[in-house]
Amino acid sequence: MSELLESILQSAGTRHSLEAAHQEFLFLLMQQCSDDLRLTGIALWNVSRSQVTLISEFGSNTHEASDEAVSSAPTGSVRIDSINRSSSAVVGRRLLSAANLAGDFRLVLDVTEGESAVDKDLVVQLADVFADLQRRRILERHLRVAESDRSLNALIAQLHASLDSEDVANILATDSTAIFEFHRVAVAARSGRHWRVIATTGVSEPNLRSDASRQICNWIEDAAAASIESSAANSGVLVVPLQESKNWEVAQWAAVFEAGTDVNSSVKAQVDRLCHHAALALNNCDTLSHSSVSHQLTRFIRSASRPGKLAVAAIALIALAFLTLWKSELQIEVYGELTPRERAFVFAPDDGTVTDIFVDDGLDVAKTQVLCVLANEDLEVKLESTNGELAAVAARLAAIDALRGDRDSGNNLALMSAERTELQEKVASLRQQASILTERLEQLTVKSRIEGRIHGDRLRQLLFRRPVQRGQFLFEVANRKSGWQLDLRIPEADVRHVLNAMQDSVEPLPVTFALETSPGSFRSTLLESLGSSTDVDSTGRLSTLAVAGVEDDGYANQRPGAGVVAYLHCGPRSIGFVWFRKIIEFVQRHTLL
Repeated sequence: MSELLESILQSAGTRHSLEAAHQEFLFLLMQQCSDDLRLTGIALWNVSRSQVTLISEFGSNTHEASDEAVSSAPTGSVRIDSINRSSSAVVGRRLLSAANLAGDFRLVLDVTEGESAVDKDLVVQLADVFADLQRRRILERHLRVAESDRSLNALIAQLHASLDSEDVANILATDSTAIFEFHRVAVAARSGRHWRVIATTGVSEPNLRSDASRQICNWIEDAAAASIESSAANSGVLVVPLQESKNWEVAQWAAVFEAGTDVNSSVKAQVDRLCHHAALALNNCDTLSHSSVSHQLTRFIRSASRPGKLAVAAIALIALAFLTLWKSELQIEVYGELTPRERAFVFAPDDGTVTDIFVDDGLDVAKTQVLCVLANEDLEVKLESTNGELAAVAARLAAIDALRGDRDSGNNLALMSAERTELQEKVASLRQQASILTERLEQLTVKSRIEGRIHGDRLRQLLFRRPVQRGQFLFEVANRKSGWQLDLRIPEADVRHVLNAMQDSVEPLPVTFALETSPGSFRSTLLESLGSSTDVDSTGRLSTLAVAGVEDDGYANQRPGAGVVAYLHCGPRSIGFVWFRKIIEFVQRHTLL
């Protein structure tokens, strides 16, 4: 570095530290260069591939700025252009030299000589010095932006870390001034048609009656009336609705930023980002507070205390107390049928064809009376075959016994004894088979096991000369003289109430019932038994069978299977549960979904 350049830098540095610490060192250096080198003008250009931008200039350049001339300046050397001065016809020189900044960006030093010539090497060195200063300025600017973003991100994290709306408001009002250099930030909440200041910078509890609080509320009301984000009455005051869509009509919070001067676009963008996250944090706080039990209770008390609603709240409380404290009998409604106690279901004993049927629906029969006869040709053929084989074996056995008495058969006696033993075993087996077949054929004559009455629809039309399978239901025999009972089907959703009532009571549960043939006549009985398993009833629903006995009086003319509507008494419960049991159980079943 030349001594002249060192002297220029030292003089500029001394002026910057002693005389104008607040001014840009770049401007002082340009001024010092102009004085020491006797330049008429000096300018700095920022050059990229697509744009040429003036950074700073000092003095009076008499030439016209040309982007093409500046962008073509050489790097590490000097290009000299001749220009005409406007004050005289003397031809001067314009020196251009470039230095790399970063990437595709270059800094071009543009100097215009005055009374004396300038060393070209000194111009190249000056270009490098100005480029180094410009790089430092760019680096400082990026560091400031990065630090500002870091501080802003930390403040946003603080906003989302709290679920208390007052804490969020205090964080926004207190910590944001350290980032944006606002002298005061205030946060207000909507209270009906007006606004109320919640937090301000440097004040723990704002005085709502002070002039400052009223001025803040006026600014917010003016901005809300205009329905836009506004600078209110004075410049440097930024009023922002703390709502995601920035809609003043639904906004419940607002922020006022007082800067004293106009807010530039970059700061305004950062403020918008901060306010967006503040709106999200306050919305989370409001959602949590509105879902709490205390908030709901407070809303109910405020609503009930309003004129005209206190009586409604009192009536609701009285009704709730009545539904909770007043007891009523829990009655489970079930359906079933009236049946005799002694019943016999007749099934087909084997595969076959019904050849004779001697009964019909409603016919009284005695015990062991023949009901119907089945024919099975396969069993008859098997019996005939077995009897024929048995006769043949018996004849062979008789022949062997006759031969054993002959003296000439002494040599074959051992063989005949072995054959005779084998035939005797076969005779025993065939007789057993014949016995079984005979028994199965005898069972084809179906007899009644009890005394009673036949129940079955169109027996002759459905069974006579029709094939049936083993185990197929044919008809029913019911003994009405044995007494009557109720076969009740308790739905699976209601059986738990019956089980709980049976455990709590040592006595059988009372049952009130009425026949569907006489729905206006109710009678009472007791529950005798409850099935230990759940089955699928005739309607396809899961239910449990319960049996209740009834007295014989008044049922002589009833038919088995008559429909019954019964009510099982399961003890006292709150009248609200009795009335709204179905709704309560529906809610209980679906709360876990």
